[in-house]
Amino acid sequence: MKTIRDAQFVPAWIDMTPQVPEPRIDWIEEKYLDLAYGEDPLQRLDLYLPPHAEKPLPLVVLVHGGGFCLCDKRDWHLYPGFYALREGFALASVNYRLAPAARFPAPVEDLKAALRFLRAQAGRYGLRTQDVFLYGTSAGGNLVTLAGLQNAGTPEAVAGVAALCPLLDFENQWTHVQTAACGPKEREMLFASVVQYLGAAPDEDAPLARRAGAREYITPKAPPFYLQHGTLDPGVPVEQSREFAAQLRAVCGGGAVTLDLMEGVAHAGGGPEFLEEEHILPILGFFRTLCREAPQKGEGC
Repeated sequence: MKTIRDAQFVPAWIDMTPQVPEPRIDWIEEKYLDLAYGEDPLQRLDLYLPPHAEKPLPLVVLVHGGGFCLCDKRDWHLYPGFYALREGFALASVNYRLAPAARFPAPVEDLKAALRFLRAQAGRYGLRTQDVFLYGTSAGGNLVTLAGLQNAGTPEAVAGVAALCPLLDFENQWTHVQTAACGPKEREMLFASVVQYLGAAPDEDAPLARRAGAREYITPKAPPFYLQHGTLDPGVPVEQSREFAAQLRAVCGGGAVTLDLMEGVAHAGGGPEFLEEEHILPILGFFRTLCREAPQKGEGC
C-alpha cells in the first residue's frame, strides 16, 4: 500500500528525513514568516512570493487539514503550494485556532480575518486583491468552502475555491463516524473532528451541525469551486462532494463547479495522490482561468 512517502516530490522542495516528509522553505528567497493577523499565537500566516515575478501577484491562500484539531501551516499540507509559486502565484499558508480550545465558528472567522489582513497588506507585498483563491484540504476544505460562500457578494469575495476531500455535511459525517469500518485510533480522530469541533454531536444539535456545513451558505453569488475527492475516502465520504456539487449547480448553474473524482484514491495524507503534480496542476489551471490577468510563471522554482 502506497503512503505519502511515495509521492513524486521535487527534491529541492522536501525533506525526506522525517517519517512524514516535511516541506523545505529554504529555497524560497522572498518569504515573510509568522505574520500575525490576530492576537492568539495560532493566528499566524506565512507568505511566500515567487522569484522574479511582476507584481501585483494573484494569491493562493492554503489552509491545512487535521480534523480541526491538528496540523500546521508548514507541514506536508504546504507542499502543493510550491507549485502555485512555480506558476506565478503568491502563496499564503494559514494557521488557525484548533479544537477543542476553539470551536465552530472560530476557525472560519480566523480564516476570514487572515483574508482581511492580506487584503490590507496587499500594497506592501504586491498582491492582487481581485485574484485571491482559497485551497484547503479536509477540515481546511470545510473552512475555505464556508469562507468562500460567506464572503460571496461582499468586498471580501474570493475569485475561486479549491476544496480537497472536504468535510461539508456534519450530519452525514456523524452517520459515517458511527458506521465506518476503521480502527480505534481512526474512529477517535473522526469523532474529534465532529464533536470536539462543534461542541455537541449533530444528533444533539442539528441546527449547529447545519451551520457548520456548506449547504446553508450557497447563493447565486457563490465563487467557482473545484472539488477534488477520492472515491475510496475512508475519512470523509465522497458523496459529500457529489451532493455539494449538485447543490451548487442547482443554484448557480452547470459552470459553478468542477468535480474531480479520483478513482480508487483514499483521504489526503493516506497516500501520495493529493501531493502529485498531475493532480495539483489542474487546480492551478482552474485558478489561472479565473484570474483577471494571467500570472507569469516563476523563474528558479
